[in-house]
Amino acid sequence: MRYILSSFLAAVLLFSCSSAPELVQVTNQGPAQGSTYSISYLVPPGVDYRTDIDSILKAMDQQMSLWVENSEISRLNNGDSVRLSTAFARVITLSKLYTELTSGQFDITIAPVIKAWGFSGGSYNEDVNVDSLLQYVGSMKLSLPEADSLYALPFGFQVDVNAIAQGYTVDIIAEHLLAKGVKDYMVEVGGEVRCKGENVKGRGWRIGIEKPVEDRIPGQFQTIIALDSMSLATSGNYRKFWVDETGQKVVHTIDPETGQPVISNVLSASIIASNATLADALATACMVAGSNAMQLIAQFPDVEAYLIVGNKKGEIEVQKTEGWSAYEIN
Repeated sequence: MRYILSSFLAAVLLFSCSSAPELVQVTNQGPAQGSTYSISYLVPPGVDYRTDIDSILKAMDQQMSLWVENSEISRLNNGDSVRLSTAFARVITLSKLYTELTSGQFDITIAPVIKAWGFSGGSYNEDVNVDSLLQYVGSMKLSLPEADSLYALPFGFQVDVNAIAQGYTVDIIAEHLLAKGVKDYMVEVGGEVRCKGENVKGRGWRIGIEKPVEDRIPGQFQTIIALDSMSLATSGNYRKFWVDETGQKVVHTIDPETGQPVISNVLSASIIASNATLADALATACMVAGSNAMQLIAQFPDVEAYLIVGNKKGEIEVQKTEGWSAYEIN
């Protein structure tokens, strides 16, 4: 009897293992947050989380998009008191923390100055005194928000979370997939990425970092890395700029301390961190820090940086932290 029972249990175990469905790779793509998203994950056949993902993206827009007229951030910037969602309250809280940790080189209250320079939906007006707007810059003047509680900005203040919202969205989607039992995924929104596990071919997720040139050929990368349980964010000035009447490029990276566009030979900054929110914020802070970016990153344990820098000869050079090479595959 004992032998029969053991044989029965072995047969059940063998059947259970053999009947487990083979995982397939599902990819969802589309427009998101003024850019695009591409999300791949391994699931049993017939499973697709596109509806969940689109719902998350829509919710993020309703909370933090400057281009949605009645979004929480738009109403805040119009001077309204707003009952904040949990996500937006969290983003403001993290933003205040990152402002402190980067000595002000990341600051979401730079919004009025960014608009004055013609970015984030603003229009450039040469008669605007940018220096006068600096009185409305400084995250230390923001109170800490509480989710589902009324919140208002100080008089004259506006916020712009474009330098952190995409990274935060990536983390929210990744955490949602984890909660659904997904162990292998690659989440990319607007170029910010978080990966875990492997793709359907059993290889680590490979992410390319673009060459910082305006006429880049698709598939032309500066370097390629493999990520597992880590995130990547890149910020650069080689795409978002306009040219003034003298032919000078005005870039979208604005120094919160001076209110002026950053003049630097750093063309792009890529950051690897444990989560995409931190990576996104630090990539922006590095562009503001310019030649001091490596000193900034040295203050963050387990964070790696890859800077693409233009030298005086017009050539591209690379500066990277010691641990970055562990992720490179070429």
